[in-house]
Amino acid sequence: MDGDRAVSVLADPDQWARCRHESTTLFDGDGVGLFWEAEQDPGQGSPQPYDPAGLSFDRWGRTYRSLPRAGRVKVTRQDGAGGPHRPGVLCAPRGLAVDPGQRLYIAESDAGAVHVVDLWAERLLRRVPVRDRTHPHRRPLDVTPHCEGAAVLLTVPEGIVLLHGRRGPLRGPALRRPPGADGLRPSRIADQAGQLHVLWSRPDGGPAVIARADGSHPVTVDHANDLDFHGDGTLVVARAPGLSFRRFRAEGEGWSEAEPLRAPRFDGGAMTVDPDDAIAFSTAYGTGRTAGSAARYAPRGSVISYRLDAGAYRTRWGRLFLDACVPAGTEVRCAFLTSDEDTVPDPLPWSPPGHGPRSVPHPEATPPLPPGAEFTGRLSTSRPLFRRPTGREWPWAQIAPDDSFETYEAPVDAPPGRYLWIVLRLTGTRSATPRVRALRVERPGHRLTAQLPRSWSRDGDDAAFLQRFLAPAEGLLHELDGRAALRTVLLDPAATPQEALGWLAGLLGLVLDRRWPVPARRALIAQAYDLFRIRGTAACLERLLRLYLPLPISVLENWRLRGLGGAVLGTGPDGPAAPAVGGRAHTSGALGRFTVGGMRPSEDSYTDTATAHRFSVLIPADLGPEQLDVIHTLVETHKPAHTKADICLLGAGMRVGRSLHVGLTSVVGPGRAWAPTVVGAARVGRDGVIGVPATGARVGETSIAGAVRVG
Repeated sequence: MDGDRAVSVLADPDQWARCRHESTTLFDGDGVGLFWEAEQDPGQGSPQPYDPAGLSFDRWGRTYRSLPRAGRVKVTRQDGAGGPHRPGVLCAPRGLAVDPGQRLYIAESDAGAVHVVDLWAERLLRRVPVRDRTHPHRRPLDVTPHCEGAAVLLTVPEGIVLLHGRRGPLRGPALRRPPGADGLRPSRIADQAGQLHVLWSRPDGGPAVIARADGSHPVTVDHANDLDFHGDGTLVVARAPGLSFRRFRAEGEGWSEAEPLRAPRFDGGAMTVDPDDAIAFSTAYGTGRTAGSAARYAPRGSVISYRLDAGAYRTRWGRLFLDACVPAGTEVRCAFLTSDEDTVPDPLPWSPPGHGPRSVPHPEATPPLPPGAEFTGRLSTSRPLFRRPTGREWPWAQIAPDDSFETYEAPVDAPPGRYLWIVLRLTGTRSATPRVRALRVERPGHRLTAQLPRSWSRDGDDAAFLQRFLAPAEGLLHELDGRAALRTVLLDPAATPQEALGWLAGLLGLVLDRRWPVPARRALIAQAYDLFRIRGTAACLERLLRLYLPLPISVLENWRLRGLGGAVLGTGPDGPAAPAVGGRAHTSGALGRFTVGGMRPSEDSYTDTATAHRFSVLIPADLGPEQLDVIHTLVETHKPAHTKADICLLGAGMRVGRSLHVGLTSVVGPGRAWAPTVVGAARVGRDGVIGVPATGARVGETSIAGAVRVG
């Protein structure tokens, strides 16, 4: 097969931005798709009224929501249960924030103070007044975590102060009014990588401005009432009830908008990004999450590429490959235009994407677009795409299971020419759009026509037909040839296709368990020979378990915890005299038989049978039924036949008893990640697991017979 076949690629966001866009736009990391716009504001006049509040989360999954009218802060545990209902004693608590030290800050607006609560000990650390004789009407409006502490937004007069646990208030950065914020007042504050951003709005809604504290990088959003940031710096703006949440990404000195999100049942109180980087907001029934895109897409659009160069005149281009996501009801078609002319008279003007960069750097370096006068007449007919059942065209390439983009193929239906323009025509619905992430085109195409009689391809139309007719078969042969050239990939556990893992494991004498994740199966094959050398040992079993579960699993042999070895320090009363120590021992009295160490006074550790040939597998996590079954299978298969194993799930806390060993049966470190609680399958205090301990037990809540309350 010919080995000089090259490929022209269009995949980078900068490349897509240099194309001509007609009702299309750029998607972050997902190529191009149809232009979208936010839904129209429902109803006439002002949106529904709302009462600003606070919403925050701590490291244990508890939700803190302020109820300004009720004068209290509601706490909801991860399992959905709330704390005891107490009468409200706070004066309009509106802002909430939890800093990295797990201190809760409550902005009590009407009382002009900020409460700092230690969540570890569940006690009030201090109450910080922000009013003084100079500013008797100053009120805290909102609070946000900032630099190991919190930043508090103030009004009358406007400003920012900083709190750090027991220290503060300290003067914060200067608060400057951004352009376009005349008549607006600050209402919300959020931190992004140490940079404070402030929302400027008016009580009756209307246009609002979000900018940094110094007034730079402003963006205008209608009916905005709260803001927060994702971990990647994406700005999320909550709007009045019934409106979608808008999102923006920093782009140079400005912002580019991403697709808006639906917020069903949002009551206008508060919005925040939770520890899982999901958008949470308050509702009349508790806490909700965003529910997908709220964008409305254009019905059709097109992308016209800049000129691709084959490097040689009269080149017959080969196949086009597109990595695209085409939902049901949408379609992608392609058309082509070729030319051998080095100059392009009257090229089509560049048109930017609907959302994204409005200019490109160094536009003079962009190859020209097709000629405008001849574009429509010379363009080939739009043709549908063929979805490749074998995935990517690269030898042994695999598509990730979570990748929704598949590879589509089409022949370049155009006359020979050095230069090529590609036109993608996208058709969608109001709620769905096709997306094209990358395209690749072969240059030149196959050369099978040169091996056939010349009379078959002397006519141009005949040659074009043969080129298209032979392209699928030649493409299959070309890919088989590429796989044969790279057949050594099959012996690489990290690169071999997933369907070949079982075959590769068979060469090593392994039978893979399909319940294992694919990365774990690859790692097992790669380490098979090293594991065979130490098979039957605790180290081998521990490594196998850690390959399946990426956790600090320990295999503990019980004899290691049997105590010290018994040492006889004397003889019985009726036995012989005690041996002399240093030649000066007194024999007036016998020392008696006394054993140091061992499990019991009458039994030393070497005669104890409770620990012989027994070991425990300590797993610092809670496993599902399938994972636990895999662990049992692993242990029974790879342990010595004369041993007995006990599998111990440690969860995420410490176990109280004589078997409390730091680093073995207890894990000191961050708490476990969030997980859903199944009704009827969760018990408080199960297995004696205690959560995060506080500084000590509380006075009056500890007794010999009763329970001990920690924290």
